[in-house]
Amino acid sequence: MSKIVAFDFDGTIVDSMPRLADIASELINRYYGLSLKISRDLYILTSGLPFVEQLEYMFPGKKGNHEIVDEFERKKEEEVMDEPLFPETKEVLRALAAQGNKVVISSSNFQHIMEDYMLGCGLRPDLVLGHKEGFSKGRDHFNYIKKHFNADASDLIFVGDSLRDLDKARDNGIRFIGRIGTFTANDFKQAGADEVIHDLRELMQVL
Repeated sequence: MSKIVAFDFDGTIVDSMPRLADIASELINRYYGLSLKISRDLYILTSGLPFVEQLEYMFPGKKGNHEIVDEFERKKEEEVMDEPLFPETKEVLRALAAQGNKVVISSSNFQHIMEDYMLGCGLRPDLVLGHKEGFSKGRDHFNYIKKHFNADASDLIFVGDSLRDLDKARDNGIRFIGRIGTFTANDFKQAGADEVIHDLRELMQVL
């Protein structure tokens, strides 16, 4: 039976997390004096949220947060959108569509960045959802997807690389498949994820 397969972006279909972690840790180190390692660990731990929410979670109310977010988003748009898709991404998304599944990209990046990246890399998913005020990855996106396709939670699968992605799926009754990379299989297992993959091609056997 066909499904709606929603993919997170950074670290799931695009190999961008190492560079994003570099940018974030350098900025946190420069503004707040934390070591690069601690800064990087904090960024990874809170990944899956919009960066503005990550910073508020890490440093609530700090007045430097706004400047860090602006610089991070500027660098992301200048640099990280040149980061490559994982080698198997196009093959897997085409195969899923050929089987009658709907393919959705659900990201914490801004909508215009997502649309520009999809155009530039030649991906044509059925739906591309980014972040804007009052509309974020998680409940907002899931509700929009269900309404758009006249579906319910049982029709939807979310593939992501972070523990926050797992939380968002679980909180909304959505089946979750974790991509190992940003977090290990053991990290996902300890957080309660039942299904993990190393490579998107494994989806063709587990869906």
